[in-house]
Amino acid sequence: MGKYPAKNYIIRSLLAVIILLTLLAATSCTSSVPRELTDNEKLWKDQELENYNFTLERQCFCPEDWRGPVNIEVRDGTAVSVTYQSDGSVVTEGKFDDVDTIDKLFTLLNNAYAGKGDFDQQADSVDVTYDKQMGYPATLYIDVSQQMADEEQGYTVTNLVAR
Repeated sequence: MGKYPAKNYIIRSLLAVIILLTLLAATSCTSSVPRELTDNEKLWKDQELENYNFTLERQCFCPEDWRGPVNIEVRDGTAVSVTYQSDGSVVTEGKFDDVDTIDKLFTLLNNAYAGKGDFDQQADSVDVTYDKQMGYPATLYIDVSQQMADEEQGYTVTNLVAR
């Protein structure tokens, strides 16, 4: 036996407890992002669509020109045109810059669940429906805080066509 057998036993025991607690913490932590979101995002990415058009409408307590609906053209994964569906005029001031691609809508959802980006906290409520064939969010509604009024936002994606 060593010179300090009791001390070595205590140190080994403490080390074993720390390792065990670390493993338990790592396995018990669950992602705040639902599997349905990650599965549909993967389905969308697996299609490798870089060129597509879609119509987006925002539901919010905001001016009409922030709601749309707007027609969006995406080329090489970047929005190249955002126009109002009503008269074809170009959207100004970047009103839809944060949601002008399907990838950005997925980022918005991920951030709402995780409390990142423009979200100071995890959203109290996120409701999403996904397109069954392509996986993109067809409708989404985010209520950041049920205690606040008029901060809710919703989006509807229609007419998505690959180009």
